[in-house]
Amino acid sequence: MGRYWLADHVFLCIDDAFLVVLDLRQDRYWQLEASSTAPLSGLVPGWPVRPLDAPLAGSSDPEMAQQIAEALIEQGILTESETGGKDATPVRVAAPRRELLSADEYKAARGGMGALGNLISAAVSAKVALRLGRFEKAVQRVQERKRNAGCRTAQLDFERARTLVEQFFRLRVFLFTSKSECLFDSLTLLNFLARYGIFPDWVFGVQARPFAAHCWVQLDEIVFNDTVEHVRGYTPIMAV
Repeated sequence: MGRYWLADHVFLCIDDAFLVVLDLRQDRYWQLEASSTAPLSGLVPGWPVRPLDAPLAGSSDPEMAQQIAEALIEQGILTESETGGKDATPVRVAAPRRELLSADEYKAARGGMGALGNLISAAVSAKVALRLGRFEKAVQRVQERKRNAGCRTAQLDFERARTLVEQFFRLRVFLFTSKSECLFDSLTLLNFLARYGIFPDWVFGVQARPFAAHCWVQLDEIVFNDTVEHVRGYTPIMAV
């Protein structure tokens, strides 16, 4: 058992030769050379970089491990409290294999007035959460909503979901554009679908070099609001 834990509000993954860290509380990403963190493998449960991955990184040096841990504690990435911490194992997300909508289905989509009203409410809620509140709180609300939904998250009617996402795509052009707005677009879609009792995952991914971050909506291997080709270029770091 390790002496330190990953803070509850922190998520991490390995992409290429880098350890990427997402700190929800500070609403920012950190990036470290993965090999430099190998000494933590003996102190933090689930740490994804092992001594064998970085044999020249001083991974057997207890003093170096302690120094790295203390530096990450100061940044709020690690914690000495198991109550406020968790295992550091990176999130596992099903590899995306297909999109919920084909290009033809998107072009043929129709939206009704009831769906428009729900979309407006969903967009307003997303805008308020992202502009006026903390990002951590927005994520927590989505987590709590799914938790309250319970087993319904596993009982998805994909035909119904496809129809609703068709309506979402058709109607959103009257309200906003999704260009360079993956965060707002994905949260709005989650809010919209939640009104119909559908609760897919909000997936966040990163690229280390050059650094880029992205998010999308997915359930199992099906992508709701992006293409498989695009999202496969990102390593998942958090799934809500």
